[in-house]
Amino acid sequence: MKLEGKTVAVVAPAGVPDMQHVEQSIALLESWGLRVRVGAHVRDRYRYHAGKHEDRAADLHRALTDPSVDIVWVARGGYGSIYTLHALPDAVPCAKTLVGFSDATALFGALHGMPNVRVIHGPTLNGLATKLDDASRASMLAELRDERAAPVPLELLYGSDARRVEGHLAGGNITVLASLAGTQWQASCDGAIVLLEDVTELAYRIDRSVMQLREAGVFDGARAFVLGDFIRCPLPENADFTLHDMMVDLLKPYGVPIYAGFPIGHGSRNHAWTYGAPAALEGDQLVR
Repeated sequence: MKLEGKTVAVVAPAGVPDMQHVEQSIALLESWGLRVRVGAHVRDRYRYHAGKHEDRAADLHRALTDPSVDIVWVARGGYGSIYTLHALPDAVPCAKTLVGFSDATALFGALHGMPNVRVIHGPTLNGLATKLDDASRASMLAELRDERAAPVPLELLYGSDARRVEGHLAGGNITVLASLAGTQWQASCDGAIVLLEDVTELAYRIDRSVMQLREAGVFDGARAFVLGDFIRCPLPENADFTLHDMMVDLLKPYGVPIYAGFPIGHGSRNHAWTYGAPAALEGDQLVR
């Protein structure tokens, strides 16, 4: 995508953003040649959400259906996107790119596959300019420009890396994916290389969420699993296992390779990737 002159609509379908951080990110977007509009209710607050449910949903609906908007950028994760799903448009009339992660994982299943919509798992504006390393910002810019990403080295945790594994990219935040299991927006990872991350969850809660995803059939047909960062996800005191040990035990019944080390999550590393885009695992690298 040629960015110069494209219009970004900022929306806050979930938690309350830090507007100072958002404004710094807006300045960064403008330096990339983008024009930015802030949704009418982004600065609102209702309990722990960025405004009332109907107002957040209205901002999102308006951005997705406005023909003058090219990119819809989520201001912050947190919690609350699920309240907007029933209000999403049945169709998006012209090409739109949605950018977000974390709680925005709830939007992926609802919007991915809809004609004219591209979904990028990428930084929210709450942290794009202020919390990420330079490589993550460069990755976001490159993804918007449709530039080929450099191969990402990974650590093989389980299985063999002797053969090439191909699939489309899927996944996101484990807890949010689990919250959609059994709903009309339940994700499908059939044929996918599944990228997973989480934040501020005790190990047993992640275990519970993965088990829910397993029992709901969300991971059926997955080609491989690739773990990102798990920030502030502590193990029990005196644990004799690692988080990766736990994840391998949970995912190895699928009989596919399990890797770690993809730079996504709630820390300083959060590289952008397009939901549904083709990718391959070659040896110990993810190639897109």
